[in-house]
Amino acid sequence: MLISAITKSLAQMPTATMLRPLLLGLVVTAVSIVAFGVTVGAGVSWLVSGWSIPWVGEIGGAVDGAIGWLAGVGSVIAMAFAFTPAAVTAIGFFVDPVADAVEAKHYPALGPAAGRSLATEVSMGLRYAGLAILVNIPLIPFYFIFPPLPAAVNGWILGRSFFDMAALRRETPARTKALRRSVWFQMILGGILLAVMTMVPFLNLVAPVFGLAMMTHLYNGARKKKGFA
Repeated sequence: MLISAITKSLAQMPTATMLRPLLLGLVVTAVSIVAFGVTVGAGVSWLVSGWSIPWVGEIGGAVDGAIGWLAGVGSVIAMAFAFTPAAVTAIGFFVDPVADAVEAKHYPALGPAAGRSLATEVSMGLRYAGLAILVNIPLIPFYFIFPPLPAAVNGWILGRSFFDMAALRRETPARTKALRRSVWFQMILGGILLAVMTMVPFLNLVAPVFGLAMMTHLYNGARKKKGFA
């Protein structure tokens, strides 16, 4: 089911129906990352402003250079982690256009989805983005000890959030939960694929649209599996 969802999504990515959401997603993701980076940078600057070491005085020289180097590395790491909440925030702006395009091509018998308002879509994206931030920040020290951990953690977050956004266009929360459980392993594997994509330059730019297309296929596969009308 997951392999089919991946191949169908890849085949549809170059089409016109995906290009507009993709371009919009790039803008929203970039704005989200810049806002995140500026916020973190300002916070760190405020925290370290005026620091001095006892019996040594204000930090300077080689120590200052080392701190600058660490800050640079840290900002790159922060940007990598920022792609997860940014991607989740971005997808909230264009759930319906992407899912509609996938279902119109591959599941025409379903007919139009009820959908939700833009405000609801964005609020869902922000809620899941907040979850991504709250989960990731306490785990950052462990990410250096066990490098695969970020992909696993963010895979769960991305898989669940994208699946829910696709499913809740047509389903109640209770039915969405049942569908999610029926394909939880494929959902997490798909989320891990997305998490890896968000860490790779250029691939991270298409990850939100590709991810929602993939999860729309996975959701419809789960409907068929569960026999939902």
